[in-house]
Amino acid sequence: MRLTPTALAAIRERAAHEHLTTAGFIATAALAAALANGPVGRPETDPRRPLAEAIDRLAGELRTLTDAVTDSEQASEVLAILPDLAQRTYVVLDAVLEAA
Repeated sequence: MRLTPTALAAIRERAAHEHLTTAGFIATAALAAALANGPVGRPETDPRRPLAEAIDRLAGELRTLTDAVTDSEQASEVLAILPDLAQRTYVVLDAVLEAA
């Protein structure tokens, strides 16, 4: 099963709140959905999903940038890119706040 880092974090947080393991929470939620009479909500139909995916992409870019730094010259190159990445992050976060 593949989950975005955001989805996995949300599931882990809720599982901890319910005093369940992540696997136990997923199994319980799947059983509840299987026993439900109505339609099952699908994450891909959530209008906020593209925003969450955009945040995941930005976080991945930041991780890639910071993981690649091995010397001071590379650090300067990464620091030059960070303002643009931060600005794109603010745009995405504004969209999240407007959708909420």
